[in-house]
Amino acid sequence: MGVVFTRIGTPLPGKQVEAFNFVKARAAAVNAAYGTNAEVHVRMGGPIGQVVMVSTHKNVQELEDLKRKVIEDSGSGKIPVAPDGVFSTVEDAIWLTK
Repeated sequence: MGVVFTRIGTPLPGKQVEAFNFVKARAAAVNAAYGTNAEVHVRMGGPIGQVVMVSTHKNVQELEDLKRKVIEDSGSGKIPVAPDGVFSTVEDAIWLTK
């Protein structure tokens, strides 16, 4: 069963540009490092400036393996981490597909 992974970041007031630039840089780094297809989108309507990174995977195990690599490489500086004072909330969701 396929998987769609989303990470939604809600920026603090006045931090929309920084939030968008960070998510674009993180998606590009993840795509380059692991050959993924993460895309970045900005929400129109709802919370102002909300940014989402979306990626698809063949199954939950593939996503779990990738998340472990990203966590490890974020700690070593290979993958960028969110700067302090940019996001008020960040939420992950995993969607199962047919």
